[in-house]
Amino acid sequence: MWWVLLIVPLWVVLVLCTYWEPVMGDGWGHVGWHRDNSVGLYAIYDFGREIYLNENPRLGQLLTMLIYTRGPYHVIATPLVELGVFAMLTVLALGRWPSLRRADDALVAAIITATIASCTPQIGPMLFYRPFTGNYTFGLALNLLWLVPYRLELTEPRPRRLWLALPMLVLGLAAGLSNEHTGFAFVAMGALAAVVAFRRGGLRVWMIAGLVGLGAGYWLLLTAPGQHLRYGGLADQATILERIADRGIAGNLRVFGFLALAMMWAVPLYALGVIERWRSGPPEPTEAAEDSVIARRERWVCAVLALAGVGCALTLLGSPKIGPRLYFASVVLIATGLAGWLAMRLRSAWSRRAAAVLAAGMLIFVAARLIIVHRVVGPLGALRRERIEHGPPGSVVTVPAYPVGPSRYFLGDDFAAPRREAVAADYGLKAIELESTER
Repeated sequence: MWWVLLIVPLWVVLVLCTYWEPVMGDGWGHVGWHRDNSVGLYAIYDFGREIYLNENPRLGQLLTMLIYTRGPYHVIATPLVELGVFAMLTVLALGRWPSLRRADDALVAAIITATIASCTPQIGPMLFYRPFTGNYTFGLALNLLWLVPYRLELTEPRPRRLWLALPMLVLGLAAGLSNEHTGFAFVAMGALAAVVAFRRGGLRVWMIAGLVGLGAGYWLLLTAPGQHLRYGGLADQATILERIADRGIAGNLRVFGFLALAMMWAVPLYALGVIERWRSGPPEPTEAAEDSVIARRERWVCAVLALAGVGCALTLLGSPKIGPRLYFASVVLIATGLAGWLAMRLRSAWSRRAAAVLAAGMLIFVAARLIIVHRVVGPLGALRRERIEHGPPGSVVTVPAYPVGPSRYFLGDDFAAPRREAVAADYGLKAIELESTER
C-alpha cells in the first residue's frame, strides 16, 4: 500500500508535466532538426558526430534529440526513466533491491524523492525541460545504472559473472560521456568499491572493465573538439587555476554555499535522525558487537555517497560556467547518503511516522507547484508552437507570453529578443511578438 501511495501519484505528476512541457530554449533547435530530418541510423550517427566535433559533446545531447521525436515517446519514456532514477537511488541507499513487502523500504524511497524534490534548485526544468532532462537527468541515470552493481557487490559478493564485463565496459563508456561534473566522483566511488572487493578477495573482472569504460568515456568527453568551441570558446580563455583565482575566495566559497543553502530544506527531515539517536542512546554491547561490521560499512557507504555529491560541486570550481542545473547530481548523491543514514537511525514507530509525514508534505507541496505551473504554461506553449509553425512566411506572428516567471519549477519565458529573433528566422517569419500577459 505504501509503495502504491508513493509511486502512482509520482508517476501521474511526471506524466502530466511531461505532457504539458512547452517547447522552449534549446528545444527549438531540436524541433527544427526533426522538421528537416527523419530519424534513422545514419541521421543519428551524423547528429552525434556533429555535436561531438562542433557543439555540446555529451551523450545526453543525442538523447535529447531522440526524445524530441514526434509521438508519445517522450511522455512514455521520460517518466519511466525518472522513476528508474529514484529506484536506483533507493538501491544505493539500502545496499540491496527494495522489497515491495517492506514499508521501511518505501519510506527510504520517499525520503530520497522528497529531499531531491525540495532541494534541487531547478527541479521543474531538470525533470521536464528536455535539454536539461536529456543532458543531466538521463546522463545521471546512466551513471547510477553503472554504479548499482558495484554497490550490490559491496554489500554481498556475488558470482563472478564474466559475461558482465562487456556490458559494463559499454555502459561505463556511455556514462563517462554524460557529464563533465560527475565523472570524477563516479570513478572514485567505483574504484573504492573495487579496492574493498580486492581486499576481501572478491575483485571481479567486470569491475575493472566498468572502470576502464567509465574512465575512457570521461576522457573522450573532456578532450572532445566540441569542448573548445562551446560558448564561443569560453573554455579556452583561461585555465582551471586561472578561473579559480579570478573567482576569488568569496566566489569559490559561494559555490559550496549555494549547495548548503539548497540542502537546508531537508534539515527538519534529517534532524529526526539526530533526535532518534539522542533518545535511544548507545546500543547494547551484544547488539553492537553483532552489528558493528555491517553498520560501520553502511555508515561509510553513506558518507562516501554524500562526499561524492560534494565532489561534484568541487568540479564546478574549474567550470567556465556555473548554474543551478549543475547542482543536480550533488543534491541527488547527498540526499541518497543522508537517506541511507536515516534508514539506520529511524528505529522507533514515532520517528518513522514523523519522517513519513514530513516526506509526504514535501512531496505534495512540490508536486502541487509543478502541476499548477505546467497546467498553465502547457496549453500556452502548444498555442505558441502552432502559430509559429503555421505562420505564413514573412509574416509577423503574435504569441502569448507566459504569465509565470522563473522559479524552481519553471525556467521562465524564453522569448527574450535574441531567442525570438532566432526562432523567427528559422521559420522564415519576419518577427515574433508577444501578447501582453493581461490579454
